[in-house]
Amino acid sequence: MRERDVAIAGCGVISAVGCGVESLRAALKNNTSGLHANERFTGPRFQTNVVGAAPLEVPDDDNPAHRLASIALREAISDFRRSRGDENLNPARLDTPHVVSYQANPDAPLANIPAERIGLVLSTTKANIDALERLSAGRPCSDSARRHLQPDLLAADLAAEHGARGPIQTISVACVSGLIALMQGARLIQRGAADAVLVVGADHLSAFVVAGFTALKALDPSGCRPFDRDRCGLSPGEAGAAVVLVRGDLAPPPAITLRGWGSSNDANHMTGPSRDGSGLAQAIRVALTAAQLRTDQIDYVNAHGTGTPYNDAMESAALRTVFGATCPPVSGLKGMLGHTLGAAGIVETMACVLAMQERLLPGTPRLSHAAEATPPSLVKTPRAVIQLNHVLKLNTGFGGMNGALILNCPS
Repeated sequence: MRERDVAIAGCGVISAVGCGVESLRAALKNNTSGLHANERFTGPRFQTNVVGAAPLEVPDDDNPAHRLASIALREAISDFRRSRGDENLNPARLDTPHVVSYQANPDAPLANIPAERIGLVLSTTKANIDALERLSAGRPCSDSARRHLQPDLLAADLAAEHGARGPIQTISVACVSGLIALMQGARLIQRGAADAVLVVGADHLSAFVVAGFTALKALDPSGCRPFDRDRCGLSPGEAGAAVVLVRGDLAPPPAITLRGWGSSNDANHMTGPSRDGSGLAQAIRVALTAAQLRTDQIDYVNAHGTGTPYNDAMESAALRTVFGATCPPVSGLKGMLGHTLGAAGIVETMACVLAMQERLLPGTPRLSHAAEATPPSLVKTPRAVIQLNHVLKLNTGFGGMNGALILNCPS
């Protein structure tokens, strides 16, 4: 017997392609890349200054992680309330200029769901690392910015600000954090600990992150090119992404649900994935079993696709292992968004939701020539499809972590 359904009932995002879900939808349709040179990362410390910067437009902000998360949460909560026909929304301008959304009532953020039945799961790898850079350089740093150096305190404050008085969790497992956070949120609902969970991912661009990847020689000077034969590294990005997960009966139809998921650790290396993709293949199989689906029922695979030689080759190997010669259409979005670390699994899952709504196979931005051994079903540019009922989302991360999540959209 399948456990109770968990549905995605609201979305919010700010990323390199703009602020708001509609900017992400437009980027998917147009195969837009949000990677650009950024003067903050010009100099000998950095391998490149090409990054995926979000349009925060707040001069000298010392708490960007909180700001990214808050912007995304506000839109996600408003999206849920609008879908429920809540008439008590009041227009309010967000902290980011030129973006108008709605401010939910913090005492009743999700319609009639009691605040004690609303949880929050935060996905982040560095939280507000900007504060550490400021302190080490002797620059001004607010108390709240210092506080949000600790991910658990950032999660607690976000929950208090957005009316979630139920379970609070923080997930920080490298680049798989977003998918694991979605899984944890779904588990809270399935076991009856919450009726709704706000799942939010946030990581911001910082000198610490860009210099760290520079030390690993892991950056592509011209911008990442996932699955391209000439790929040579990733591109750091930043984003705030949030979804509202609810019990299936609380979601306005037609609702996209989390059908099944799996995770694994290949125990190969601190930073390098297992070359044969066996760990990721295991996670995919666990997800398929949990979803009670056959491989031929998956309509599209959204890959992790960092653009590093080993990651993309490993993912291709894992897909061959699981799907054989009949791999579903597959593409990756980090040439659009950059690698957004703790936000990646959430913003890329959100892109899958939009693709299912639009019946659109997303492309692989910045792909020129597919590398040898990539699936022949690799999608270069977006195209319409008749059916997109089951989508498989993949993420992998440092330490050998692998995650696989299957979404279901009713016909």
